[in-house]
Amino acid sequence: MKSIKHQTKEHNRLIYYLCLFNLIFVTFACQQKGSGDLLLSTADSLMSTRPDSALYLLENICLSEIKTPAQNAKYALLLTQAQDKNYITPTTDSLIRIATEYYDSIDNDIAMQAKAHYYLGRVYQESRNNPATIREFLRAMPLVKQAKDHKLLCMLYGNLGYVYFQQDLLDKADSLYVCEEELLKQEADSAHLATLLAQRADICIMKGAAFHGKAEELLNRALPIAEKLNNPHVKIEVLSSLRILYNEMGEPEKAISYIRRELMLQKDTAQLYGIYLSLGDAYSRSNQKDSAVYYAYKSLFSPSFYTKAGACIILEDVARKKGDFTEALHFKDNYEAYMDSTKHIERTKEILVVEEVTLLQQSEQKHRSNLSLYLYYIYAGSSFIVILIVLFVYKRIKYRQKAQQLKLKQESLLQTISTQSIQMRKDMENKDAEIAELKQKCSEYNEDKQYLDQLNSCLNELLKEKDKIYTDIKKAIADKEKEIEQLMKQIQLPDDAKYNIHLTEQLTNIKKEKSYLFDSLLTSQSVAYKTLLTIKQHNYENPDANEKVPNEIWETLISEIDQLTHGFISRLTGKHERLLKEDVYFCCLVKIGMKYADIANVFGCTSNAAYKRRDAIMKRMNVETPVKFDILIEEI
Repeated sequence: MKSIKHQTKEHNRLIYYLCLFNLIFVTFACQQKGSGDLLLSTADSLMSTRPDSALYLLENICLSEIKTPAQNAKYALLLTQAQDKNYITPTTDSLIRIATEYYDSIDNDIAMQAKAHYYLGRVYQESRNNPATIREFLRAMPLVKQAKDHKLLCMLYGNLGYVYFQQDLLDKADSLYVCEEELLKQEADSAHLATLLAQRADICIMKGAAFHGKAEELLNRALPIAEKLNNPHVKIEVLSSLRILYNEMGEPEKAISYIRRELMLQKDTAQLYGIYLSLGDAYSRSNQKDSAVYYAYKSLFSPSFYTKAGACIILEDVARKKGDFTEALHFKDNYEAYMDSTKHIERTKEILVVEEVTLLQQSEQKHRSNLSLYLYYIYAGSSFIVILIVLFVYKRIKYRQKAQQLKLKQESLLQTISTQSIQMRKDMENKDAEIAELKQKCSEYNEDKQYLDQLNSCLNELLKEKDKIYTDIKKAIADKEKEIEQLMKQIQLPDDAKYNIHLTEQLTNIKKEKSYLFDSLLTSQSVAYKTLLTIKQHNYENPDANEKVPNEIWETLISEIDQLTHGFISRLTGKHERLLKEDVYFCCLVKIGMKYADIANVFGCTSNAAYKRRDAIMKRMNVETPVKFDILIEEI
């Protein structure tokens, strides 16, 4: 057995040295490569298993490696998380606020946004700012659920429940602990489950005797779990709840037995005062007055006003039973003074106000979001229906127009067929009459063989012509029937013909293409034009701090535009000498197709002022005829 333990110890030591070596190697490699992202990713991967190594790595990162706002936010969040896991209480919230402000601004990384608000709440919780803690935890709650981070949600339930428990909001705390218990069962986290059961038992104890049975049931579930763990802190949590429960139930012997076990485990002297108070209470209930007074006096050294107040109750009760009413009154006054110092009721009210305001804000935000979404769906749906109706009506109109045209063409073809048929019928009747006449003559001149041969020849010719006319009629009828059949099929087909584009639309498209070409050419080649676009964007975003385009930029830009337009500036100034320099700039921007709203941003004025300048330029040009300014500039 000793050999196995020795081998296990050596194995664990080897793993530790390997982790340390890897940490040093990664740190050195990151410093050589200057990769802030790799450093942060390494610290993040170490956070759950080696939080002390993660803290060491983050504290030794060269801040010059943190270059982007995203890296700065992630660094602030990871460092706060590492400090929390290493039980280091931050002195200020300035660091974690870097993360919350960044992730709130981008609004597309829900997981990091949720974690940032949770750890901001933890900073407030450690500084005992309960209202701010509640506010941040409630802000984090919907984000954590949306991110589906079960581990973080479990931590959030536990810490938020503990704040409620501290403020005597027992039902709220217990409801959160129930949710946490379900998650812990899924995570199979025995240590946290035992602690949680003890916390739920504490709530039942505070609710009174009616809930003592439930508290005992919870602690009987927690104690076997705690005893299996090699974690004295969990055992202390469960034993502490057991000794308080049995004191409240009037079973001081059981309470004392659990207190003795707790005293053997507890190494934190600050926590001993509460144990002394419970021990003094147990001795008082079992009528061991001297022991009760001894431990009550020891608990008076506690920094907690609640512990001091509890000790005063025990000492007052002992003094009253001894008949020392002066001392009893003294301890009663001390008890009231300690309870006044807690200001517990005011803090609880403040917590409830903050909770109500935060939940109301979240409800209003969700309502606004849903309303915007509903309005968007209604608008999109209505627009889609209107478009469908317009398309349907348009198709029906075009279909009817085409059907009418095809019907007229069909009637025209039928009329043509009828006319041709009548004409061919007349031709056939004429040929039949001629044939009959020739046959009559043949019968009359049977004796004149030569003349008879001539008549027979003519008859054969007439018969051939008759056959040809008959064949032509059949072919014409067949052709027309095919055309009619094709037209009928076209009537049944959907209207997919391409319609002609009007000249005005062609002109508009050509202008758009020309404007696009100007913009593409200048953007790719002109530094002056890029500067002008930058100033335009700045003036658009900062209407109260407009910038002016420098004269040298204007001069360079109009020179480039003059070259691209083959002497537009020369033609403009030669034809209209009264124009001011700013007028020429204005005309150049119109020439390259810039919109009036963008021109207004370039000059740092309103759109109304831009239109007024256009009208003033037209007056200086002596333009009296009603013509569009864009067309006027285009023609120069």
